[in-house]
Amino acid sequence: MRITTRRSLSLLLILIATAALLGLYPYRAALLPAADDLASARERLAPHLSLFTPAGDGPFPTVLVFHGCSGQSPGFVENVKKWLLPQGYALLFVDSLGARGIHDWHPVCDGKLLWGNERALDVYAALDLARSMPRLDHRRMALLGYSHGGWSILDALAYDGDAGHGFPRIGQQALDGVRGVIAFYPYCGFPAHLRQGKGRDLPVLMFLGGKDRITDHLQCLSAMDGLDLEQLQLVQYGGADHVFDQRSDLNTYQPRLAEDAHQHAQAFLQENLKAAQ
Repeated sequence: MRITTRRSLSLLLILIATAALLGLYPYRAALLPAADDLASARERLAPHLSLFTPAGDGPFPTVLVFHGCSGQSPGFVENVKKWLLPQGYALLFVDSLGARGIHDWHPVCDGKLLWGNERALDVYAALDLARSMPRLDHRRMALLGYSHGGWSILDALAYDGDAGHGFPRIGQQALDGVRGVIAFYPYCGFPAHLRQGKGRDLPVLMFLGGKDRITDHLQCLSAMDGLDLEQLQLVQYGGADHVFDQRSDLNTYQPRLAEDAHQHAQAFLQENLKAAQ
């Protein structure tokens, strides 16, 4: 009887383990990304950067823009340009999906491909490329990320150049020149590295929606609860859903909230980029 019971228990444990592994199988590409490095990331990203500058020769204070999991649509680019370019900033858009030849964004949004902690390397590579552009002021740069892009820039901040998910240590110079970070409705749940702490203490402006159906704002509040974030500015909109700040297929755009968020972001950049000359 004891032998039969042990065998049954062993079989049950094997079945549970097998089920767990099968459940994780669709996430294998995200869980175990191919080894990457800064040089490869630079080469991959370089053809997929879009630069827009104000009139003049520069060098201009610069905002690097990171799209959400559904990719960098023309509408997304035009929206950011509309409210930010007239303020006198150069805008460098980083197309992480295009750089990887990802045409179907659904696996990214489902968490089965390209987690934000892997994409943090794109942040370091884009910054490295920006420093070589003569029209950009590499001493006055900011990071702007939306949803998955917000996750990516916050994890880049948390790693602070240390080894990350699928890439080796970059070094403490990885974030040189960055004077502020703006994250719109970022993902902060597992496996976001922000939950382990913020490596670089930089000013952060974060926008959260109280009715967000895509990224749970409570996860961000929980992630930040135990962190020493003296330079965090948190703006919460109780009635806002995901992508409240621009038109999208979600039909969640709220113009009044968008205008308020843009004013907050402009003031943040004015304080941390333009004032730091």
